[in-house]
Amino acid sequence: MRNLDQFYPNPVNWRTIRVLFFLLFITSFVPCLASFAQVEEIAIGNTFGVGARAMGMGGAFLGTADDLTALYWNPAGLAQIRKFELYGSLSHNDINSETQFTGARLIGASRSKTRPSSAGIVYPIDARRGGFAIGLGYNRPQSFDSRVVIQGIDLSDDTTFGGLDVDETNSDRGGIGIWSFGAGVFISQNIILGASMDIWHGTYVNELDSIATDVSNIDAELDNFAFHDTIDREYFGLGGRIGLLAYVTENVALGLTAVAPMDIEVDEVWREETDVVFDDGESERESDQGSILFDIERPFELGAGIAVKLLQNSLTLASDVQFTDWTQTQYSTQPTDDVSRDNFERFYDKTIQIRIGAEYQFRKFDAYTRVGYMYDPIPFNAKTIDDNRDFWTFGIGKVFDEVVKFDIAYMRGSWKQSVESLSTSQTSNRLFVSAAYRY
Repeated sequence: MRNLDQFYPNPVNWRTIRVLFFLLFITSFVPCLASFAQVEEIAIGNTFGVGARAMGMGGAFLGTADDLTALYWNPAGLAQIRKFELYGSLSHNDINSETQFTGARLIGASRSKTRPSSAGIVYPIDARRGGFAIGLGYNRPQSFDSRVVIQGIDLSDDTTFGGLDVDETNSDRGGIGIWSFGAGVFISQNIILGASMDIWHGTYVNELDSIATDVSNIDAELDNFAFHDTIDREYFGLGGRIGLLAYVTENVALGLTAVAPMDIEVDEVWREETDVVFDDGESERESDQGSILFDIERPFELGAGIAVKLLQNSLTLASDVQFTDWTQTQYSTQPTDDVSRDNFERFYDKTIQIRIGAEYQFRKFDAYTRVGYMYDPIPFNAKTIDDNRDFWTFGIGKVFDEVVKFDIAYMRGSWKQSVESLSTSQTSNRLFVSAAYRY
């Protein structure tokens, strides 16, 4: 997207011509170290999770789904709620990154954010048989907050960065939330159907600051060159999901869900600046900016889960699988020149997310303890995945006066990727706090 149509230094001399060609080369062919290989679409496959009870059980909630977050997990579960519910939740994410570039020392960076996670109401409606309830609420299942720092001398000799000392910070923030209106209804004594209409909305801001310094005097005139690039996006989409909850026996429930394909509109504004500083103190700057509007066409997502109650219903064991074929994702328009139309078909995989959890109720105290595990594979395959994403979760809950329910969950996971001479490992510590009032 970068061009130099508006960059005409004056007066024109050999230094200016050299700067012009140098800027053209580095801005057209090597925009940043973090852009090794292909560009990863951050809105694809970065699931954060919602609800302290669900996340305490590793997200294994398709066969349980009995609070407001059923709007996200399985809308059929709304019909199990027999009292008016007012629900709210916060999440905190502390993500730490470590990078190693060309064998140099490990460089650490972190980003910490606390944000609203879920909010809404569930309203049960009297029914002659079974149950019927409607829900209106907000769930924020995706978070983009992270910071990665790269430092070291590029040992390659075939790039603009070759031999230069690089210091780069790549920061992301934002996320996507879903406003939903849904309902669940018993269609027989043991089968519930549910559906929701979803409005997806979110933002994403990426800031790249990169400086490459000629510490070894490879170029007789160059001191350093630097990039400062910003991408600001807004996401909007309309979608829906359907769910089924079936009680095979009194103690065994099966959950099935399908998230419909949808188009997410992306309104992107970008700005790029490049500075070149020479040994004699002279400098030149080139900048460009623009905007683009395109759609991300998301595929079907299919989920299945089971929940089993044991020990007189004191113990719940649950397990879910979520299948998505990300290769079917498409762009309506190429967001940048270096992203091909078949980007997803070539550089993304099918994924199966696995979620396992357990919950034990201490009836005497009306309290709960939970544990879970989530395997969340990375769909982007243009980097080498050394360790895939997986998370261990723990949670507790307490009901007060039979009307107020308070839940806390802690989730810790890590993953590691590498490409060419850069390896990046990340560790995420997430905390979920939820409160529900039922009356």
